[in-house]
Amino acid sequence: GGDQQIAARIGYNEIDLLLFFRDPHTTKTSEGEDQAGLLRLCDVHNVPVATNIATAEALIHSLERGDLDWR
Repeated sequence: GGDQQIAARIGYNEIDLLLFFRDPHTTKTSEGEDQAGLLRLCDVHNVPVATNIATAEALIHSLERGDLDWR
């Protein structure tokens, strides 16, 4: 359910960036497909994505500075 709602918002250009933390130690086939779909949508719609804390922090600072205004 949640992945579909996020995907819909990406499709309607309502998402400026996606913070999508996942556990690298667990792999579940069905969840992996959903995650891959979200990441693909972000690529198609040019939405920056962070899947770890270091990248999330960099994106948040960029958003605060206005570096993502091109979106």
